[in-house]
Amino acid sequence: MGAIGGMIGVRELSTNYSKGLEYYDQGLLLDAVRAFEAVLEEAESNSPEARLARFYIGQSHAQLAEENVSKGALENAERHLREAIVQNPNFPDLHFALAQLLADCGSINESMVELETSIELNPKYAKAILMLGVLAYQSGEYKAGAGHIAHAVEIEPRYDIEDCAEGMAAHKSGDFRRALQLFQEMPTANIEDISFHLNVGKKLYRSGDYDSAVESFEQALSLGYNYPDISNWLGLSLMAIKQPKKAYNEFIKALDVNPNYIGAIINAGVACEMMGVSDEAAAFYRRALEIDPGNIEARERLNRS
Repeated sequence: MGAIGGMIGVRELSTNYSKGLEYYDQGLLLDAVRAFEAVLEEAESNSPEARLARFYIGQSHAQLAEENVSKGALENAERHLREAIVQNPNFPDLHFALAQLLADCGSINESMVELETSIELNPKYAKAILMLGVLAYQSGEYKAGAGHIAHAVEIEPRYDIEDCAEGMAAHKSGDFRRALQLFQEMPTANIEDISFHLNVGKKLYRSGDYDSAVESFEQALSLGYNYPDISNWLGLSLMAIKQPKKAYNEFIKALDVNPNYIGAIINAGVACEMMGVSDEAAAFYRRALEIDPGNIEARERLNRS
């Protein structure tokens, strides 16, 4: 009887996971969350199914947060972002999104904490460093704020605009009010065009139009070259159209910026596998496990290599 009960559990687990994916693909995000939560109730905590379920729960909450922000429902958006972070605490973009929301709601200190977390996860996260600098300056931490802003410009030369130069000049002359005004205008000159191409590329990739996805990601990178997430997505798209060598180069670009980018490390290994270089692939999987010993995908790929 115990064996039969176990088989039923596996069947229910598989059904819930399939339902979750179906709901997620259809944009039925709350239904997807419920289905994947049912997977977590049945699966062992470190199983591949549980890890993937947590990932999709986090992604669903992140998308729900975006929808609520667009409707002006900021409290709901914050709740969904915090739920997303519970499931995926090592995603710097989630902490940055929460920081933006908290800043918009006037919670400056909490916002700065989230920005610091995102920067710990990705030390070259220029957008987060810039925002931390602006908020620090706004809080009266003029020296620290100007330092963060200067560091952001070093990482992302596109921030080296007239507002920044004039702001630094005002800072040096002691005109902190004028400097703050100029620094606060810098994010409006942010790389929204990059975000646009990135989001379009993601949608094209998920729809299976990999050639068009490659074009979108390449357009995004042509506007700014220090974005490991874009390089990783471009690499995935290139692998999908059977160009592993080009894909490998993109993953390496991502790792040059963020050496601890687990997704890019594993993907570099997959690209090596596609090129028939199994020893190098195994080295990437071992590198991923050194950073994240519990990573199921890296462990399974290493065992198969």
